[in-house]
Amino acid sequence: MLKEAAKRLRTHRSIRVSDTNKACVVGHFEELWNRGDIERVGDFFSTEFTNFGRPVPDVQAILGYVIGTWRTAFPDLNFSVDSMIAEDDIVMCEATLRGTHAGVFHLVPPLEGPNLPPNGKSFQVKHIHRFRLRDGKIVEHFAVRDDLGMFQQLGHLRALSS
Repeated sequence: MLKEAAKRLRTHRSIRVSDTNKACVVGHFEELWNRGDIERVGDFFSTEFTNFGRPVPDVQAILGYVIGTWRTAFPDLNFSVDSMIAEDDIVMCEATLRGTHAGVFHLVPPLEGPNLPPNGKSFQVKHIHRFRLRDGKIVEHFAVRDDLGMFQQLGHLRALSS
């Protein structure tokens, strides 16, 4: 009986942690990417953050730069979370990213290539993101992104192959 109660308690705690972690992930998309409030990076990301397996030495500065670069190129940039699952410290989501190319796009890692001039074209692509959180903040991120689809829709494949 005591073991079952302890198991239920762990399950309830896991649900609460998972819900908190999901809220952090959704919040980071809404506040940072969609609204561009880069001063809030520290609300969502740990100082021990790794992206695609690489440590990010100055999280506030680097993520601020990356998000600012994307939002300058695509002022109407919008992530919408289409589905999300969470277990313990892991959150995974499918998201749709959309935007209109209205400013110069300075490619930032993992993207490489020349700066892309604005052309007014819009794109819409799917992403899959995996986040690991600790103490309510994102400590690790990996993603599968449709960058090829984005560049095709924007008409930039020729510029990238030069």
